[in-house]
Amino acid sequence: MPLVALAAPLYRMTLLPGDFHASALNNAGQVVGTARGGAAIWSRTATIYLGGLLPGSEGLAINSRGAIAGRVGASAFMYADGAVSTFGLPGFGSWAAGINDAGQVAGTTRRDTGEFRAFVRDGASLTELGTFGGLLSFATAINASGHVAGFASVPSGNFEDPDRYASVYRDGRQVNLGSLGGRISEASDINDAGFVAGWSELADGSERPFLYSPLDGRMIDLGSLGGLSGRANAVNGDGTVVGLSAVAGGGGFDYRAFVAGAGRMSDLNQLVAALDDWRLVSATDINDAGQILAQACRAGLDECRPVRLDLVAELPEPGTWALLGAGLALLLWRHRRRAAWLAAAPLLAAPLAPAAAAASSYTAVFVPAGFNAMAINRHGHLGGSHNGSAARWDGRTVTDNAALAPGSFGLAINGHGHLAGGWAGDAYAFGPFGLRNASRQVLMAFSFAVAINDAGGVAGSALWGVGERGNGFVLANGVTRMIPSFGGDWSSASAINRHGHVAGSAALEDDSIGAAHHHAFVYRDKSMLDLGTLGGRNSAAYDIDDAGRVVGDSQTGVTDPVFGPELHPFLYENGSMRDLGTLGGRDGRAWAINNAGVVVGESSLGAPDNPQLRAFVLETRGSPGPMRDLNDLSAMPEGWVLAMARDINDAGQVLALACSLEDCLHVRLDPQP
Repeated sequence: MPLVALAAPLYRMTLLPGDFHASALNNAGQVVGTARGGAAIWSRTATIYLGGLLPGSEGLAINSRGAIAGRVGASAFMYADGAVSTFGLPGFGSWAAGINDAGQVAGTTRRDTGEFRAFVRDGASLTELGTFGGLLSFATAINASGHVAGFASVPSGNFEDPDRYASVYRDGRQVNLGSLGGRISEASDINDAGFVAGWSELADGSERPFLYSPLDGRMIDLGSLGGLSGRANAVNGDGTVVGLSAVAGGGGFDYRAFVAGAGRMSDLNQLVAALDDWRLVSATDINDAGQILAQACRAGLDECRPVRLDLVAELPEPGTWALLGAGLALLLWRHRRRAAWLAAAPLLAAPLAPAAAAASSYTAVFVPAGFNAMAINRHGHLGGSHNGSAARWDGRTVTDNAALAPGSFGLAINGHGHLAGGWAGDAYAFGPFGLRNASRQVLMAFSFAVAINDAGGVAGSALWGVGERGNGFVLANGVTRMIPSFGGDWSSASAINRHGHVAGSAALEDDSIGAAHHHAFVYRDKSMLDLGTLGGRNSAAYDIDDAGRVVGDSQTGVTDPVFGPELHPFLYENGSMRDLGTLGGRDGRAWAINNAGVVVGESSLGAPDNPQLRAFVLETRGSPGPMRDLNDLSAMPEGWVLAMARDINDAGQVLALACSLEDCLHVRLDPQP
C-alpha cells in the first residue's frame, strides 16, 4: 500500500527574467508585474512591456482574459483590450489590487487625512467600502461574484499598527471574518466559492495562515513549518492555499514558501525538482491549474528572482509508485544534504574577508556636481539624487529617474544597483524593472525608504503628517513589519543587512521634544533589542553589517555646561557597546561599517569652541588599529578637506564629503595597494 507522504505533487521551476518584478498569476499561467519602466505581462512565449504606454506604472493584478490592473502615478488603472482607464477615490494616491474576468476592480485609496479606504469599481461606478469603526479599510482581491476580500480596522489607540480584521464585502456591506484569537487578521485572497485565505494573530501574538470557509463561517488555522509567523497569500478554486511560514530556530525574516491542501501544509522546497542553490522564500499566488508564483533566493540571499512552479505530476497511478518513490528518495536526499549544509553554516555567516581599507592610501574621485550621494554599493556605484529625482552614478554615467518619478529622491543603493528612497509621499525602490512601491502595507500616511539589501528588503520610516513623529518599518520576503519603540511615540530605521535585520533608534517612554530620550536598536522580525548607551542618555544606530555588528553614536555621560553632552562613535558587538573614541576632539559619529569590520565616520578636532570636522577610518577586527584621519591617507587637491565619511563598501571604497572654502562636494575614495 503506498505511503500517503508520496502523494504530494512535484513541481518544476521556471525562473522569470531578472529585471521582472512579479505580482500575480492568472489561470493561463501569465504573470503580471513590472519591468523596463512600466507594467508588464510575462508568459513562456513572450513578454509584453507597457512602459511606453504607462510609464512608471506597476502591474499588480491580472484576470484570465489578460486584462491587468495596478497603479500609475497617483492613480489606480486598468488596461484591457488596448485601452487604459485610471480611477480612484479623492486622496493622495490609489492602487488596484484585484480584477475579475468581468472587469470589476478592487483597490484602495489613501485619503488626504491619512486614512485609507477600500473601493470597488464596476464600469463607471466607484463604491467606497467602509470600516468597522476605525480609520482604514483595504481591498486585496475580488472574485467572480464581485465579492471583495481585505481587512478593516476597529477603533484603536494603536495608530501605527491598528486593531483590524479580515473582511469580505458582499451584498453591499462589509462582513467581519473575525480572527484566530488575536487583535489582527487580514484577508489576502478569495476564490469564486467564497473561501478566503489570509493570516491572523493568535492570542499569544504569534501568527498563522488561515482559510476561511463560508460554509460554516469558520476560520481554519493552517499551522506552520515550525516558526511563529506565517501568511497565506492566495487560494485557488480547489481550495489549495499558498503562502510563507517561518521555520523553527530561524533568525530574522527566515521564511519558506508553503502549499496547503486537505488540511496539510508542505514546504515547497521539498516538492520542487532541480532547485540547486535556490530557496523558495514565499509563494505569492496560485491559479486553478495548480501553477504557483513564488519568490526564490539564492542560498547567500544576494539575488532573488520570481519563479513559476508548474505541476510535473498529480497523484500517481499505482504502476508509477516505485519509480516516484525512487525519485522522491533522491529529491529528499538532496534536500537533506542542502538543509544540513545550511544548518552547519552560522546564522550570521561572515562573507569572504574584503580588503582592509585602514591599511591603504586612497585616490579621490570627485562625484559629478549636482549629484547628492548618500550610499555606495559593492561595485563602487553611488546612490542618491540628481536632476530632481532618485539617481545612480556608476563611476562614469549618472542615471536618474526624472522621466518616471520627477521629484523623487534616493537614499540607498544595493549591489544590483536598485535604489531606495521616496516619491509622492511613499517609499519606493527604483531599478531596471522601473518603480516598486514598498509601502502599500504601511498603514500610515507618508513613508520613505532609507535602506535596501540585495534581496530587495527595504527599511524606512513612516509618519502621519509633515512634522509629526512616526515609526520605522521593514519589508522583507513580502512581510511588512512596523518597528515599535521602547515605550515612546517614535522609532526610526537607518540600515538593513542581508538577513533583514534593521538598525535604528527608538524613543523611551519619557522622551519629549525638550528632553530627548532614545536608544539604538536592532530589530529582527518582531524582536526588538535595546543596545543601550556609553553611559549617557541617548544613542543612535546608523549601520549594521551582515554579522549583526552595529555602529552609531552615543552620549558618554560627560556633559559640559556650555557645549552640552559629549557624543562618541560606538561599535556594538557580542552584546556590548564599545567607545571608539575620537581624533582628539570631544565629539564623533560612526556612520558605516563594512563586512571586514572597517568603520568610517566623522570626528571633531581642536577645542570645543573651535571644532574642526574630519572624516575617519578605523579597523576593528584582528588587531584593531587607531582611529585615523582620512585626510592623512588621501591625496586631496590643495584646499580640500575630507569632513565626513558617509559609507564604505566591502572593497574598502569610501563615500566621503570634501569641503573647500567655497564649496562641498562628494568624493569616492578608492583604496590603493
